[in-house]
Amino acid sequence: MCSRSLSFRVAFVIPIIILPGLLVVFATQSPESAKTDGVYYVAYRTPAHVTRSSPEIFHEVANDLLEFLKKNDVNIVADPERGTLQTSEVFSTDSLLNLTRSAGANYLLYVTVDRPATSWLKVTFQCYDLSGKALWEEHASSAGGLSGKGAPSKTMESLKTKLLPRIGQPGLPKLPKPVQSGF
Repeated sequence: MCSRSLSFRVAFVIPIIILPGLLVVFATQSPESAKTDGVYYVAYRTPAHVTRSSPEIFHEVANDLLEFLKKNDVNIVADPERGTLQTSEVFSTDSLLNLTRSAGANYLLYVTVDRPATSWLKVTFQCYDLSGKALWEEHASSAGGLSGKGAPSKTMESLKTKLLPRIGQPGLPKLPKPVQSGF
């Protein structure tokens, strides 16, 4: 009599949820294929903004942009240790791209919040691929008037109008949809 030994290796797990008329399959990826078509979000506060404006304005702009992207289903990939980054620290592009890679994203969105001498607020949105190539850039600013009170909302509305056509394109990919099949 011959005895055989069988061994199985599980590469990934596929949970299945069955709802009436709908089958939804969620596949978990192996670590090698964990990179997703997503973006790593970094908001940077310039020294001029630190000197001439408040941290509340910076965080309001950074959070508003992040919420806008999420509401429009842009796939924001948060670093498990840091989440998304809002900082006044200067990082090299290479360092930011390393953070992007380690988070599992394939695009870097770099938002610069500035307070130049000639305007109340200037926001620059830059998108890079993992090789460090700049894919596109958008700017919005608010100048004029006796006070900068309306500058954040004016700047944000202008920037959002420029970003909407980019959603779903390289640099602002949409969230992946779960695999669905009907019966």
